[in-house]
Amino acid sequence: MKRLGLLNVLGRQPSGAGAGWSTGAAALALSLAVLTTLVAKGGPSVGLDRWVDETLPRRGGGPAPLHFVAEAITTVANPPFTMALLLAAVALWAIRSRTLWPVLAAAPAVVGLTVTVLVGKWLLARPGPPGSDPVDILGAYPSGHTATALVCTGTLAVLVGRQHPQYHRGLTLAVTGWTTLVAWSLLWLHYHWLSDVLGGSLLGALLLWLFYRWPWYLVAPPRPRSEGTDLGTGPPDSAAPGPEPTRSR
Repeated sequence: MKRLGLLNVLGRQPSGAGAGWSTGAAALALSLAVLTTLVAKGGPSVGLDRWVDETLPRRGGGPAPLHFVAEAITTVANPPFTMALLLAAVALWAIRSRTLWPVLAAAPAVVGLTVTVLVGKWLLARPGPPGSDPVDILGAYPSGHTATALVCTGTLAVLVGRQHPQYHRGLTLAVTGWTTLVAWSLLWLHYHWLSDVLGGSLLGALLLWLFYRWPWYLVAPPRPRSEGTDLGTGPPDSAAPGPEPTRSR
């Protein structure tokens, strides 16, 4: 059985891919910086936020089933609960696999998420939409629900996907769908402005990119079997019979 140790947690980024990875991280960071600046200075994003908030039905209005679904989603997506689920999942994974690599790979993302969201909320101290729950110290930007939904589900998807690449597309769609539902629920219930959930999404995507794609590449993909087996016997095809020698005539 293949062993998963520290080398499977700290890996190198793919050869020749540094420019592509850094460009993606830079694009996310720049977008987040621009949006944060607009929010802090009351730029055009404020008008769009108010338009979206006023266009949606007031809390309790609209179709009752949608309101029920939105309430259920925001309850399940509570950040402490979501992070606890992720940590419990990787802890069980570590126990079953008898290695700490799932915990070592997931813990930095949880810590980075918590610190950046709390610092951002504290620095901007942005009030939420009219009728939203009052915030004493921490503001509404960025949305912790949205960032947590993306980072926690994305982290679990990375861990599973690196061991089972065939599930990559489905896991990506699941993470995207769940994050979108969380963002919609927050807007529908008037818990957050549009820019809050956009900021949370950008922050979450940036954290996932930095931890799992570039530059740290925190979870290395499994080594192909062609590099050798657990018994050190070399590639699987090393024992295959070679071509018969050509007989001279």
